[in-house]
Amino acid sequence: MNSSSRIISKTDFIALSFLIVLGLALAILAYSFGGVDFGVYYAAGRVFLQGGNPYDYGQLVREIVSSTGKTNNPYYYAPWFTWAISPLALLPFEAARILWAVLNFAAWFWGLFNLSKLIAWPPISWRRWGMYLLVTFVFAWGTWGSEQVGILIFLILTIILLLYKQEKWLWMGIWMALLLFKPNITAFPVMTLTIWLILRGKWKPVVSMAGSLLLMAGISLLISPGWYLELLQPDKATGLSYTLSESGAVQILRYTTTLTDWLSAYGVVGSVASAIYAIAALAGLLITIKIISKTHSIIQLMAAVLLVNFALVPYALFYDYPSLVLVLFLVNAELSKRHTLVWIQRLMNGLILCSLFVGDNIAYRFWIVVLLLFFAVVSKLVAAGGKADA
Repeated sequence: MNSSSRIISKTDFIALSFLIVLGLALAILAYSFGGVDFGVYYAAGRVFLQGGNPYDYGQLVREIVSSTGKTNNPYYYAPWFTWAISPLALLPFEAARILWAVLNFAAWFWGLFNLSKLIAWPPISWRRWGMYLLVTFVFAWGTWGSEQVGILIFLILTIILLLYKQEKWLWMGIWMALLLFKPNITAFPVMTLTIWLILRGKWKPVVSMAGSLLLMAGISLLISPGWYLELLQPDKATGLSYTLSESGAVQILRYTTTLTDWLSAYGVVGSVASAIYAIAALAGLLITIKIISKTHSIIQLMAAVLLVNFALVPYALFYDYPSLVLVLFLVNAELSKRHTLVWIQRLMNGLILCSLFVGDNIAYRFWIVVLLLFFAVVSKLVAAGGKADA
């Protein structure tokens, strides 16, 4: 082994060590913040195990206060998420919180490991460990701190993409159905993927997904008849925009991370904001139609759909963004094909990191979507230019 190889090995080892140590430190620090949303999941599991309806805010909030000592918002997730979380509700609250934190830590790096099988960038070296540390800080840390499910969504997406690659259609359809446990974030990607599969004659995962959804819906109605009626109550819509007291009274306006929130943060409201959103929605529709009809790459499809989804979704928060790591890595991979464009990669990654320090609330985190959209367009132009040169 020559001296340069030894130097590279030492550099790789140091970078990997930094990733492990700082990753653990960020996870522990996130846990020390005291948690936010796991209290709702835990309470939903407790209510379900007691034979109640976790979608009934009156039943839910009593368990939330009993476990955490403070109120939180209504529960919106699909019944199969409730079933999955219920075993944790058998544990004491703090023990369940620790286990949830450990599971999310493992899920994050499992998702990154899956992603390395889907996008051949960066190579196994200090660059990979450095990028993993960057995205852990940008995307995972906040999600760990909020105790939300954005990392779980990211992991399931990578599993679906790997199953497509392996042509395991039955399991792909099952995971597509499971992904719909948080439909405000996942419905559009799953719907678009379904149409794309149908147009290419791949019916097996679609049938598997439909059958799984029907089965889970049927089981949910057998276990808790009429559970969905509580989702139609006024407190469910109110709880999206405001925090609620134990009695269900409106308290504080909630910040979200959407296009309209971002525009509002810069004083763009009313008809101007509506016009911008309408133009963006039309552009998103056209992009989606084009990508469905033209692309043969499921990775490119999912990256484009995720960008459109987070650009236009009417309700999302920063902790829903971990899936955008797929977009970030794909754009980096495209730009890395030309050594002269390394500076654009570094600029993109640096700006996304710096965007965390813009503004005083999470509405400003929408800059991540804006930056990814811009550099995704740049990468497409570069790719088109490369084909023209060839």
